[in-house]
Amino acid sequence: MSFSTAYRYSDRNIFDIQTLIAAIRFIFLNVILAFIFIFLSLEEIDWALLSSNEKINDTVIDNTSWNIKTIF
Repeated sequence: MSFSTAYRYSDRNIFDIQTLIAAIRFIFLNVILAFIFIFLSLEEIDWALLSSNEKINDTVIDNTSWNIKTIF
């Protein structure tokens, strides 16, 4: 690397607007996914409690990718 192509760290912007937007987008999308996962988990727990209290013996066939039992 020659002297003309070298730069000092003080000359380089570390926090630019593109990096900030990418970080905010990453956090926002992960919050949405976490909210969906928490909702599905609470729904599964709620159904387990409801069916055990009322002695419901339904056979549910759930082949979707969102089935919480197949995720774990």
